Amino acid sequence: MKLTVTGRNIEITDAIKDHLDNKIRKTIDEFGEKADVHVALLVEKHRHFAEITVKTKGFTVHGEEETDNLYTAMDNALIKIEKQLRKHKERAKDLRIKKGVEEKKKQLS
Repeated sequence: MKLTVTGRNIEITDAIKDHLDNKIRKTIDEFGEKADVHVALLVEKHRHFAEITVKTKGFTVHGEEETDNLYTAMDNALIKIEKQLRKHKERAKDLRIKKGVEEKKKQLS
């Protein structure tokens, strides 16, 4: 996994990088995907934005969140990414099952 963190109007500290690295590794490793992850963090007055893009083999997932707390914004964006990855994995699993059933029907005919 390649993690790139970009900050706009914010300095990216080691604590922020460690927090993101731990959370993203848990999310990505659960799905067994190798991915390039780009995180963009933005602060405007009291608003904190987190945009996360995950590029894996065959598809790209994007999630963004705006809150008044930077860590909450990052966590919520990661939750959105996790939901999208889970949905994609389920679809792929369903397609494999469907293709397997069709192959068995052809063999029996």
